[in-house]
Amino acid sequence: MRDKDIRPVLSAHLKGCHRDEPETVLRDELGICAGTARVDLAVINGELSGYEIKSDQDSLTRLPRQVEAYSRVLDRATLVATERHLERAREMIPEWWGMILVTTSSTELQAVRDAELNPSVDAFSIAQLLWREEALHELRMRGVAQGLSGSARHYVWLALIAAVDIDELRAIARRQLRGREPWPDVP
Repeated sequence: MRDKDIRPVLSAHLKGCHRDEPETVLRDELGICAGTARVDLAVINGELSGYEIKSDQDSLTRLPRQVEAYSRVLDRATLVATERHLERAREMIPEWWGMILVTTSSTELQAVRDAELNPSVDAFSIAQLLWREEALHELRMRGVAQGLSGSARHYVWLALIAAVDIDELRAIARRQLRGREPWPDVP
């Protein structure tokens, strides 16, 4: 069983779960932490939830780095894995992560553990979800963008972190991610 077999089933499942929520947007391959990691499938609404798929063809080599990146940004994270990886992966993910088993015989999803709220996110990593111009726009709206129009995105992100609290920053990031059109092509 491969990612291409699991992803459409997971996507259809999530669309069904959120079909009555017009503000919910699903995104494939959401880049996080300035592009150092990608969330296989993200659900963006009042929270930012991410799903990491581990098919039979995958290894768990990158999972520790993915866990670290996801844990900096996501409100909830869920590992979607086949039987081959589920038990070993359980030891590699935090308790707040959810787990879904993909049965290889029928490509069905079985909840193993519900995702809980992430106990700690990183403000700078959340700010990195914003494009430079999006962050600059937020600063302009608050009247604190003086001297930043020519600054590198790093400094714009730092200024935004200083201007808003973490909950407002999370709301800004979710709003911007939901509203982006057209979504950039996924490499």
